[in-house]
Amino acid sequence: MASVGFRLEEPTVQAQALLDQFARWQGEMLGLLEQLVNIDSGTGHAPGIEAILDILEPRLKELGLTTRRFPSPVGPHLVAEGSREPRVLLMGHIDTVFPVGTAARRPFRVEGGRAYGPGVMDMKAGIVSMLYVLKALALAGGLHEHARVIINADEEISSPHSRALVAEYAPGCTAAFVFEPARSMEEVITLRKGVGDVTISVKGRAAHAGAAPQDGLSAVEELARITLALHALTDLERGISVNVGVVSGGTARNVVAEHARARVDLRFPTKADGEALMERIREICTPSRPGYEIEVTGGMTRPPLERGPAIEALFAHVHAAGRELGLELVQSSSGGVSDANLIADAGVPVIDSIGPVGGKAHSDDEYLEVDSIVPRAALATLAISQLLARQTKEAAW
Repeated sequence: MASVGFRLEEPTVQAQALLDQFARWQGEMLGLLEQLVNIDSGTGHAPGIEAILDILEPRLKELGLTTRRFPSPVGPHLVAEGSREPRVLLMGHIDTVFPVGTAARRPFRVEGGRAYGPGVMDMKAGIVSMLYVLKALALAGGLHEHARVIINADEEISSPHSRALVAEYAPGCTAAFVFEPARSMEEVITLRKGVGDVTISVKGRAAHAGAAPQDGLSAVEELARITLALHALTDLERGISVNVGVVSGGTARNVVAEHARARVDLRFPTKADGEALMERIREICTPSRPGYEIEVTGGMTRPPLERGPAIEALFAHVHAAGRELGLELVQSSSGGVSDANLIADAGVPVIDSIGPVGGKAHSDDEYLEVDSIVPRAALATLAISQLLARQTKEAAW
């Protein structure tokens, strides 16, 4: 068992057999992870995305899954599935935030029990885990035939091109598991805030700031009013935050600014909160004086992952599987987003961050705890196999 996290008790005989199987595979898993990490696959770098799919797709086909690629402006996405019902969705992304050349500059390495490299924990280790979970499910009477897999290439930019795939392929699945990295051995994520991205454009009237300021309408002044009002909408106790993060406007010091623009980030815990927030923003952006023109564009880009009864029930099932492995799992939350937000919005209960443990995502110091690979893959396998066994009366691990 891994040293990351803690042990509640000894694993059951069944769970130990699964741990032993993944321990035998760990060398292979690290080898595959090294291959993936050493390929640049920043969002939009289609050659890298395709190179990774060229490695993964044959392995999925070897398991007997049907695969299909979906082209997009940032590189192809892949869907793989078996032929049996009911379906369980497994999802992960292969894009990273790192530019071309990063893999050559700091390639995969293991040092002090941690693996390093661009995208090693966010989320190429999760992709490797997902593949070997499918392999383990295949050993359990072909349970992998119940799997539906989505591997997308644009998660790091909020999945604008692949969200349609989630909307198409998630419905009909009885549960979903997203292999984003975990922050500790004993937690999974069942709650994520929603996100909004809003742009506010203000048009005023230009004038000479010294000779005829009375003839002007300052777009910067109007945007300043709006900014203060928007920041006042932040309610940290309720988990609501509004941040005017980027502002531009004006052309010269001595000209009353005719144009000003702001980009605003929104975070909210429920879909209703997001809708109410957008309504208030539109009200605030009503011009304060005749002559101003204000345009509000954008809105909610990711719905929240809300912790409802169906997700609570799915977590209870995963928690029981964790106990068999000697782990006392807890539900965690995050202000960040993932594709679990989209899956939940499609009406499918989802457990997020069931991948291996790591930290410092999106930085040169990003790392994976190597000792977490085996137990976290075993957790996902045991939870999925027992869920399917309960639904189909087939044998589990």
